[in-house]
Amino acid sequence: MNIFRLSGDICHLVAIIILFLKIWRSKSCAGISGKSQVLFALVFTTRYLDLFTSFISIYNTVMKVVYLVLAYATVSLIYFRFRNSYDSESDSFRVEFLLVPVAGLSFLENYAFTPLEILWTFSIYLESVAILPQLFMITKTGEAESITTHYLFFLGLYRVLYLGNWVWRYHVEGFFDQIAVVSGVVQTIFYCDFFYLYFTRGQQTSHNFDLIVFS
Repeated sequence: MNIFRLSGDICHLVAIIILFLKIWRSKSCAGISGKSQVLFALVFTTRYLDLFTSFISIYNTVMKVVYLVLAYATVSLIYFRFRNSYDSESDSFRVEFLLVPVAGLSFLENYAFTPLEILWTFSIYLESVAILPQLFMITKTGEAESITTHYLFFLGLYRVLYLGNWVWRYHVEGFFDQIAVVSGVVQTIFYCDFFYLYFTRGQQTSHNFDLIVFS
């Protein structure tokens, strides 16, 4: 454990909590991509199957359980409790265009051809693109609530900090996980446009985002 990974884990947790509380308190999931949240729930499910096979630390176990519980709680709020506020028409990204290539790649590029290893690899690849339905939804509607942008900011910060974690581990421990690093870099790239919009706070850009509305 190093400061980059710990800070990244905290940012990741803060992002998930921000989104969950936003939906719960406002009793609305307007502007939230249910498809992205389902993909993230799938990411955690396929990655944390080792909860039943190995124990690393109390911290590791608690964080995995919290991520799983919050992910499925968020999905249940979107598709069941507050489904009347869910904008399914705007959340129209074709997730099969992500799932099929990711599943195929996880079979072709992995560290061991075993069920748990393939599922872990699948989760790494899927996480790198799971945010695309949310970004596509913002592009399509041209706006996002302040809380939603904060959620995306902390998710992006989590990925940036994890890049620092991998650099640290490579120099200190000589450890390098090619699959995780490449996927993490790809995921971070997807956040670049959003980071620009976040810091310019709604200024016009040359991209398809016409306006970000901050409350």
